[in-house]
Amino acid sequence: MFSYRSLLRQAWEITWKHKYLWFFGLFATLVAGGGSWEYQILTQNLNQNMIDGSYFRLDGILALGEIVKNFFVGFASIFQYDIWTIINVLSIFLVSLFLLVFFIWLAITCQTALIGDIKKILNSKKKDFTLSIQEGLTAGHRHFWPVLGLNLLAKILISFLMFIASLPLLFMVVSDASVLAMAYVVLFVISIPAAMGLSLLIKYAIAYRVLENKSFVSSIEAGEKLFRKNWLISLEAAVILFIINFLASGILIIVLALVLLPLLLLGLIFQLNWLATLAVLLAITFVTIFGSALTTFQTAAWTDLFLTLKDKGGLAKLERLFRKKN
Repeated sequence: MFSYRSLLRQAWEITWKHKYLWFFGLFATLVAGGGSWEYQILTQNLNQNMIDGSYFRLDGILALGEIVKNFFVGFASIFQYDIWTIINVLSIFLVSLFLLVFFIWLAITCQTALIGDIKKILNSKKKDFTLSIQEGLTAGHRHFWPVLGLNLLAKILISFLMFIASLPLLFMVVSDASVLAMAYVVLFVISIPAAMGLSLLIKYAIAYRVLENKSFVSSIEAGEKLFRKNWLISLEAAVILFIINFLASGILIIVLALVLLPLLLLGLIFQLNWLATLAVLLAITFVTIFGSALTTFQTAAWTDLFLTLKDKGGLAKLERLFRKKN
């Protein structure tokens, strides 16, 4: 019978025994905050109140057009200078563009490699089963474009939902109507679960693409069908993993505050630059390793859940509780 406890235990065992997966987890985290869109959605709305968070998102969306416009205006203006200035600016631009493309490739490929290798580990019956980073990157590269497209689709659709939910705030600037306030509350309440649902749907679509090599459209259709059939258990898993993420991050902050903050303060008070630098570097190292392991753990849990739901199905905790009462 399906159990969240066994799911989480197996995800932890994979994360701890196969530490090379942390390399994939490090760069897979770049795809979205915490490696998953639903965690971004929940975190943003917990860290900020409803109004401030929506104004922040709305401001970011509206500012995007201005940023693009200023970029092209500034880029065109460099041709007014001498040839050496143009060459230097273009060189910096091309190097920056190359690094950006490289990190996008690495992030998507690592996300794909992580899912593929976790399935191999789950299906392997050998205790000494080993894989390599090179093999994972090679396999992950085959799915780069479809998985990139699915991630972009998730980002665009979720941003669009958040933008639509925030539109009443624009009109409230010029009109203090209670109807607009009510419309905003209703749209906000609808958009959060809708955005999470889209995130989970795309998560399953990516798994279908990577693990079953379905086409872009077919993976979306299969992901939508699987999510629609198992939406409650998917939301329960998302909430459980978010709580684990939240508690683990809180523990890390406390540990860093108790261990490294005193070193940083000592370095600043006594002007020991080497000690302050060491404390900062250690903090960055711990946070990086922690984030990599946590993304690996979450991906292992989601991959295991996907395979379970696809092959055997499962009942959500709330469904089991209601069945017992009846």
